[in-house]
Amino acid sequence: MSTKPYQTVNRQRYRLAEDGSFEMRLSQDLVISEEPLNIVLHWTCQETGELLEKTLMVTMRTPGDDASLVTGLLLSHAVIEHADQIQSIISSELNQCDITLATSVVLDWESLTRHFISHSGCGICGTSNVKKLAHTFNVTIDETPQWLPVSALLTFSTQLRQQQSLFSLTGGVHSAGIFSLQACLSAKEDVGRHNAVDKVVGDLLTQGKLDNQSILMLSGRISFELMQKAVAAKIPVVVAIGAPSSLAIAVAKQFNITLIGFVSEHTFNVYHGDFRLQKQH
Repeated sequence: MSTKPYQTVNRQRYRLAEDGSFEMRLSQDLVISEEPLNIVLHWTCQETGELLEKTLMVTMRTPGDDASLVTGLLLSHAVIEHADQIQSIISSELNQCDITLATSVVLDWESLTRHFISHSGCGICGTSNVKKLAHTFNVTIDETPQWLPVSALLTFSTQLRQQQSLFSLTGGVHSAGIFSLQACLSAKEDVGRHNAVDKVVGDLLTQGKLDNQSILMLSGRISFELMQKAVAAKIPVVVAIGAPSSLAIAVAKQFNITLIGFVSEHTFNVYHGDFRLQKQH
């Protein structure tokens, strides 16, 4: 195993020649790393004061930004609401993060672990009921109208692409970025689309830079679990290069989030919440 985000492998490259035969050439390629991360939680039992320790989950991810990943993950599962509810994150062993929660955090372990079925292609597979999100996340999402200029929106896909260094090398990662109207605040890449979102949310949560008018930009499609993460982070606008699922649209309507798909430099589709757009004629 390696701590590098990509690895060099040998490959055989075949090319169809003009005479119908195949030409083969031995070469090397860069591929994205995919490795397990063992996430271990340490928390204080409120009844006894005892320090408890259990493995929360093992998730597949691209090595790097592990502290941001687990911070965003804990926020998206309502384990924490603020970064200061994490006392420490230690990676003393390869591919393991030990997270110690603040003594004030109340943790229902059995309820928590029911929702942690995760791998690099799936995300939060155990959660399927959109209505349950309103009970899990008692959040208020900014509903200020007409603050997002369309001219700014049309630049996000290009700006995110400029941040995708691992994609340029390997072609094998998803990316997520969080924008303000002025700049890209953070961008992360990972083999799992949900991991990329956890990393970018966790990064800004730790820095205290998650704003009420942040925009989450995704390099692929918009699924239910990614919308859940936007809800947990109180992000009012989600934009993607790809399409939303039916459940993603349902979450957008439930929490009145502006949901935009198929964005490019010239066009986009709004599936809910166009009242936040500042339209120009």
